[in-house]
Amino acid sequence: MKRNGDIQSFFRNYEAAKRKKVAAEEQPEDIVSNIEDEAVHSPPPVHSAEIEFDIEDEAVHFDAEIESDCEDEAVHSPCARPYNIQRLPPDPGERIPISEYDADDQDEVRRRYIAKQAVQPYAHNFQVRKIYGKNRHFNFVWFETYKWLEYSVKYEAAFCFVCYLFKGKSNGGPRSDAFVNGGWKNWYKPDALVKHVGGINSIHNKAQEKYNLFVAPQPSIDNIMVRVDKEDLRMYKARLTYSLRCLRFLLNQGLAFRGHDESEESSNRGNFLELLKWLSENDEEVNKLVLNNAPRNCILTSPKIQNQIIECCAAQTTKRIIEDIGDDHYAILADESSDASHK
Repeated sequence: MKRNGDIQSFFRNYEAAKRKKVAAEEQPEDIVSNIEDEAVHSPPPVHSAEIEFDIEDEAVHFDAEIESDCEDEAVHSPCARPYNIQRLPPDPGERIPISEYDADDQDEVRRRYIAKQAVQPYAHNFQVRKIYGKNRHFNFVWFETYKWLEYSVKYEAAFCFVCYLFKGKSNGGPRSDAFVNGGWKNWYKPDALVKHVGGINSIHNKAQEKYNLFVAPQPSIDNIMVRVDKEDLRMYKARLTYSLRCLRFLLNQGLAFRGHDESEESSNRGNFLELLKWLSENDEEVNKLVLNNAPRNCILTSPKIQNQIIECCAAQTTKRIIEDIGDDHYAILADESSDASHK
């Protein structure tokens, strides 16, 4: 019924009509006729049923507005379940989806579940179900083959640990969702485990990659640079050691270091380079680091480098002699052949 005005006006009209009706019953005939005459010019009384109908109409409309507002709010704000991050449900079938946790708590929830590891009750008496006329049950050996597999004792179903933690909201089809929502129970199809893992770009492998990065995050660029520097330093020390071995041999034998022509085209580049070449040809590890396989700015074979290494050897030799002599007296024996012009 279409109405004008608000609910209060209907109540006022209803009370006024009721009062007039009571007064008409108590007053004489003529007064009743006057009232009836006035009623011709006054608005018709509103029946109580009509008022009740209008009130119910208003209530339905009001409730509909409330429900509509609630639905609008639900669209913009997800209905989050109450949870206690200190007491997370251990059973895989009772866990709250990661996406329903507060964004600031999701990583902490992941850390707590990873610390507890996947639920793999080896000693559980797995439920036996008759599937296609045969008794089937979960095989605990699958725990060894698939480290991500876990089992819900309450729901007697299998779940994927890494997919629960990192699968996200991407749709991987019913096979992928079965290991997260509801659990997998088709014990007669163990190949479903292999299919769940899938190829390199499967949803499970992407979740596994996220899991690995979360557990052992990759180092930052600064750490990578430090690691490269350490590797370069190791190779530099090895290259210097091989050059020093050749120099020590030549010093011990009193042989000349450099040759007349040390270019790569020369047939004899001098004792030092030839000895280093011979060492690299007879040792694969040396060959990986020296001469042509060394960085062009760190070959450690130039005459300047040779002289610096010789000076270092001389300084170490002198130091060792002084340490051996200590505070004792010592003498230096010089033997020479005078020039014929200086008798």
